[in-house]
Amino acid sequence: MPPDPVGSVPVQPPGLEATVRSVVAQQLSVPPDTLTGDSQLDALGVDDAVALQVLQAVEDELDVRFPDDFFDGLQTYGELAAAVRVAVRG
Repeated sequence: MPPDPVGSVPVQPPGLEATVRSVVAQQLSVPPDTLTGDSQLDALGVDDAVALQVLQAVEDELDVRFPDDFFDGLQTYGELAAAVRVAVRG
């Protein structure tokens, strides 16, 4: 893959967003297309126990590890997806 031009946004792995959306939707038992950037995690039923299940499923699917407090402060699906992108980029 050629390097990014100076000042550009780093390229994310192909399909990362689709993978995260699919895993989160499966864990929450909702259709993937219902997850929008402003979907409130608490309205989707994400409590501490569900957050850990979602976190584990995303870790397993992407073969990465996140800190236990990864969900702390995340309120929307968009924030979650962005946090995963940043974490995966390293």
